[in-house]
Amino acid sequence: MTFEVHKFIPEGETPAITNLMVVDDNKVDQMIYRRIIKRSGLVGTVYQFLSAEEALKHLRRKDRSSVDAILLDINMPRMDGFEFLSAATDEMGDSFTAMVVIMLTTSLDPSDEHRASQYSVVKEYLNKPLVVQHLYEISEYLARKAQSTAEQG
Repeated sequence: MTFEVHKFIPEGETPAITNLMVVDDNKVDQMIYRRIIKRSGLVGTVYQFLSAEEALKHLRRKDRSSVDAILLDINMPRMDGFEFLSAATDEMGDSFTAMVVIMLTTSLDPSDEHRASQYSVVKEYLNKPLVVQHLYEISEYLARKAQSTAEQG
């Protein structure tokens, strides 16, 4: 698996998180995430990537669905989470920075958390494992963001 799509909410229903991207090279973690995401009932579609390169390639596609939030691991081979953030920010600019990125990691290094905070697109830095509460927090953030946008527009 380098890329999988799973739809969890039936057509016609509006999920709290329409499209969630998960970028993590660990297959077991990805399987666990998929189960947690499905059980939460908060996510319409999840796009799972085992490599940051494949996720970036997907984001470059003009015909892709919008992505509301990205769960991004830091420690991955070839392209780590920070390299992914730099490349996506440089290439996509505002269209990328409008997304919500949550760093989901096992790293206990405070410098990683500080480095993540330097990217405006990173809204949260969470330690693994993913839990349903994290998804509720993401959905609440997206709801506040949508309300703020509606009030401004």
